[in-house]
Amino acid sequence: MVIHIAIGLYRKETIMKKALSAFLAVILVVSMTGCNTSSDKSVAEDMQNSVAAGDTVTQETEDIAQPLSVSVAMADGDIDMEKAMAYQTDIDALVASLEAKEIDPTKPVSANSNEDTIAVFDYLCSIYGKQILTAQQMKNDECLEDIAYYDNTGDMPAMKGYDFNRCMGSSPSDVMVDEAIEWHNESGGLVTFTWHWNVPRDIDDPDLGYAFYQEDIVNWSQINAVTPGTKEFEQVIHDIDLIASKLQKLEAAGVTVLFRPLHEASGSWFWWGIQDRSTAENQVFQKLWYMIFDRIENYHKLTNIIWVWNGQSKNCMVHPNSYDIAGIDFYGEANDHSSKIDQYNKLNSMNADSGKMLALSECGCIPDPDDCKETGAMWLYYMLWNGEFLCEASANGAVLTDFNGTPSINSERMSVEMLQSYFESEYTVTYSELPQRFTEGKEFPSKLKVWEYFKIE
Repeated sequence: MVIHIAIGLYRKETIMKKALSAFLAVILVVSMTGCNTSSDKSVAEDMQNSVAAGDTVTQETEDIAQPLSVSVAMADGDIDMEKAMAYQTDIDALVASLEAKEIDPTKPVSANSNEDTIAVFDYLCSIYGKQILTAQQMKNDECLEDIAYYDNTGDMPAMKGYDFNRCMGSSPSDVMVDEAIEWHNESGGLVTFTWHWNVPRDIDDPDLGYAFYQEDIVNWSQINAVTPGTKEFEQVIHDIDLIASKLQKLEAAGVTVLFRPLHEASGSWFWWGIQDRSTAENQVFQKLWYMIFDRIENYHKLTNIIWVWNGQSKNCMVHPNSYDIAGIDFYGEANDHSSKIDQYNKLNSMNADSGKMLALSECGCIPDPDDCKETGAMWLYYMLWNGEFLCEASANGAVLTDFNGTPSINSERMSVEMLQSYFESEYTVTYSELPQRFTEGKEFPSKLKVWEYFKIE
């Protein structure tokens, strides 16, 4: 038995490729011009405007304490609902303001974007159409996905996906928020968050618990959720501000978030999705989207958000000036590694006039980068879902591991050799190939290094 003392080393066969790619990534960032979004405002002007708006979250830098967003009002450890309800979105006025602006896909739609967020956005612009970011949705804070990738490729995905669903409900927890901060602070990797929005199963009886699947909900009106004066509307306002407070925690830690709320709205499985034609005609999704966008952008003035629209249907279209990236989710057959060109074309047809970047925001199989290049389906990123979609899993979805705690790649979905070839492709970006702007002075996560230290062969 050998205890592994060396930690954080790449596989020998990928050292030269990763080193060269890292060098080229630096050159790429330095030479970026097509998506340059440097603000014309001075720091002093930004500070004056932020302070005038209200209390701010601050982030210390070497030179100055920079104001970030306007703090979410709290009372007794929860949202101060009296203050929260005092601000309500004028949807007609918001849409009019969005329509009055030129659509410019080379700049973030947020007027508040801080320097780090602009750097991430510019980097995404610089690789779009040339390379695809590798990404993995995380299941929990055990980070078994990290081990599966590292053991088989000596590397990890460039971006990790997290979920705000644990931040609300019967037993709220910031575990995924904290995990995202740790990933960013230790390793400098990119971060995206989705939001499986838990609401009371019965708006009149919170003791029945919370759910986001429509089939699990007993008494919750989708129409009321966007109708002022109802219990559902007040709950929605509470929840948006709660998530805004979590985004502010990430902001204070310097984490830029690709934020994907109200995902897969084209279906009826989530309570916010299109339930029927009447729902689509009433534009419930659009109203919910604009309420979230307005409160985060114009009320709380978050500075760390890149918006991902995942409506997937013309019935769920919102104004292009309220999102930066258009995403579509697709699972299909267990071993379908095609480029998903049909899905790409479907999404492109809905966004052709706006020129937004397109992402495979959830998938059950990693698309073959060579096929993506050949067919023209050069996604900004793909997000492989967790559990059985990456690793061998039990019937209940739990990842299976050996006595070391090492999970195995699910051979029904891909081979180890296939995963290695995808990570080595010139058309993909892995963690080790991210620009030094994000990763300089940082390394693989400490949890991975601890596991490697105690691993036994």
